[in-house]
Amino acid sequence: MNKSQIELIVRISETRSFTKAGEVLHMTQPAVSRAVSTIESQLGTKLITRDKKNGIYFTDVGEHILVVFRNILSELQKVDELVAAEKGLEIGKIHVGAYRTACTRFIPKIIRSMEDQYPGLEIKLSEGSVDKVKEWLHAKYIDVGIIIPPNQDLDTIHLMKDQLIVLMHPSHPLYKKETITIPDLQGEDILIGKGGYEMQIHTLFKEYNLTPNIRFEMEYIETALSMIQEGLGITITTKKNIWSLPDQVVFRELKPDVFRDINLAVLDIDDISKATDAFIQTTLTLFNDKDI
Repeated sequence: MNKSQIELIVRISETRSFTKAGEVLHMTQPAVSRAVSTIESQLGTKLITRDKKNGIYFTDVGEHILVVFRNILSELQKVDELVAAEKGLEIGKIHVGAYRTACTRFIPKIIRSMEDQYPGLEIKLSEGSVDKVKEWLHAKYIDVGIIIPPNQDLDTIHLMKDQLIVLMHPSHPLYKKETITIPDLQGEDILIGKGGYEMQIHTLFKEYNLTPNIRFEMEYIETALSMIQEGLGITITTKKNIWSLPDQVVFRELKPDVFRDINLAVLDIDDISKATDAFIQTTLTLFNDKDI
């Protein structure tokens, strides 16, 4: 099996489309279908299943083989990087995963700096929930991610701390308090973010032997802000998660001060490419424990 065949399978997993994968690799859809059939015949097993209802999805063995294929491409990239470095060049690819706020706050500036310093490097970005970014790292779908704890057996590099605050409607009784503690929130209708944010909130309440009264769970902070404007509850978030507060939304700090760590994460820090290391070092230079 050659590199082109391995790359084709990986591109199909990324695009979930024979046609789109073919476009990336300059192949026609019939050629992609023939190539996949050849690969499956060589391996003696079915990797990909297609049907009208579910589209393209990988079999169980196909998912496991995908991890191996991604690792092979990663190792081949390191060879290319070593050869390029010998010639005084910087080349490579970095696939970055980040949750929504991180994409907004960090990624644009990082990409601009990377393009200025390393014009030969190619950056790909995938945006998802914190849990999804962690899942991508374990599957070797991405090279590096920006996450919040827990870290789930990943190698992490501290980036910065972000202070927790409570958002509420200005008519809410808690707004009369200068500061708020977790026991103050007992019994309040809480709007909580999903996809990795909720665990720290539950942990904070557990420290006081309390259970948060979760009224709604949501994917995006914008949804919580709109609900707060209607007096439907309060939410706990971080200062850097908010660009500006809309009308009828105010905040109070939690006391004692509570912070959420923001980390860079890789699957194995001793097995990253030069391109991934360049991304990490650039990010640390721009943001490590700095106010933004």
